[in-house]
Parts: sequence; structure tokens; C-alpha cells
Amino acid sequence: MNLDEFRIEMAEYRLAVDAEAMSLKDPYVALDRLHSLYRRFDDQERELADQVLAEWALSQDEKTRFDALALIDDFEIITAVPALHKLAARLESDHAPGAPFELQKVNRLLSDLCSP
Repeated sequence: MNLDEFRIEMAEYRLAVDAEAMSLKDPYVALDRLHSLYRRFDDQERELADQVLAEWALSQDEKTRFDALALIDDFEIITAVPALHKLAARLESDHAPGAPFELQKVNRLLSDLCSP
């Protein structure tokens, strides 16, 4: 499977589990399902998933970014560091009410991922 196909499958899966979470009125169901999916990936699939998660971290959609940041944090996805730097730069100039809090989260995540 190539990156484009994998990207589509991950996006479709995320939309499905997000819809399930909304129907259950439990937003953490989606995140739990995404964690389970990532744990089932083999090494090649994880490499593709890591690329997709780095892309999701730069999404304009706040829920997609939230999921990506949680997975990047929990699975310590070092390859997402360049995307996190881009996101931090974008958030610094973002005037949305939640931007400063998300920037703190991203900076903490960068610190954790970049420390030895």
C-alpha cells in the first residue's frame, strides 16, 4: 500500500470512529480506537501512519490536530518534530482563543520529543 492509499484509509477510519464517538456522546472513544489501530500496525504501516499523523498535526481542523497530537505524544513519534515546529510557528500568530493553550501543548510535546 502506498502513502496516498494509507492516508485515505486512516482518514476514513478516523471519520468513522469520530462518528461513533459522537453517537455515544463520548469523545474519547475515537481516540481510544485510534490508539488501538496504531498498536496493530506493523513497522511499515507505522512509518506510513507517522507521516499521516504529522500531516494531521498541521490540519486546520482542531479535532484532527487533537487526535494527531495525542498519538504523537503517546507513541513518541519523533518524525513529527518538523511538523510540530511548523504548527508552533502557526499558533504563535493565531488569534483564536485556544491557540495559546494549544501552543503550550505543542511546545511541551516538542520538549519531550527532543530531550535525550
